Amino acid sequence: MEANTEEEEKRSLQCWPPTAGLLPWLVVIPGSGEEGQTFYDISESHCHVKNIPELQDKVVATCSYGWLVIAGYLISDDCFLFNPISTKKIQLPSLAPVFSYDKCVLSSPPDDPGCVVMLLSFDIGTVRVLFCKAGDVEWTRQVLKLHDEDGSDYVRSVGVHKGDIYILTWYEHLYLVKFDNSSSITLVDLKVDDSTCPTTAKFYCRFPTYLVETCGELLRLHCNIRHRQVLDIWVYKLDFDEKVWTRVKELKDQAIFIGSSSGQVLACSTEESRIHGNKIYLTLAEERTLYVYDLDLCALEVCLPCPNVKADWVQNVWILPVLED
Repeated sequence: MEANTEEEEKRSLQCWPPTAGLLPWLVVIPGSGEEGQTFYDISESHCHVKNIPELQDKVVATCSYGWLVIAGYLISDDCFLFNPISTKKIQLPSLAPVFSYDKCVLSSPPDDPGCVVMLLSFDIGTVRVLFCKAGDVEWTRQVLKLHDEDGSDYVRSVGVHKGDIYILTWYEHLYLVKFDNSSSITLVDLKVDDSTCPTTAKFYCRFPTYLVETCGELLRLHCNIRHRQVLDIWVYKLDFDEKVWTRVKELKDQAIFIGSSSGQVLACSTEESRIHGNKIYLTLAEERTLYVYDLDLCALEVCLPCPNVKADWVQNVWILPVLED
């Protein structure tokens, strides 16, 4: 009798520590041919090594609502949604290994009839998108033109708020991605007053910017990163009625997690966890360092969460498990 059967492996996947479902895990995924993934528990400052076959030689495009969007990697065209807790898998149309994208978003949980998986590739003046719903046999492709006069605008960030997808550009246009029907989308410029966000000045324009939903609000974060060092982070929220950005200096019990993979960002409550809110957790590309920014104190902590992980890992990503009944 084999010591580790398939059923035992599935049960082991579900034996997550009690914090699962409360806080995101920082997951380090190794290179091609290497097995196992390292899960870092930020509340316990402890690493757990697990072997999830669905993550082997794959790329996690994003994680939202407890689901991972898995894109094919190198020789694979496989693409699917995966819940690491329940091990449920929802197949998506194949994706050519050579296809490149800058951002992936999941508009809502997969059981929502309106759930859309969207991959976006940015060009000067345009955005190339692929999108589909669960059950579709192929991706819908479309090229969207940004509404600038000289055709030189560029996408800065993409986020989701209450099931709607938003695109923020360098020229401070905030677009709503409107689905006209099942196979066509348009960009609606919300005409937000860009003068209400000081960090849109030329001095700040190169700073990474993120859009994230928390407590029903759409936030934008500007990260002052120079020479691969995090110096400061500014947070603003959108007033949809007045169409202005207002400065946010307190997140209360909320924490925000920014990953190095495709501009991933998510938020969650820390009320029932062992960590404090009002903090922003950030990782950078090709680094194993975890930066923790205290929004109240404007102070930064730096740590190396997984010192034993090999230096040739492929990516790190934040995964927020959702426990199902």
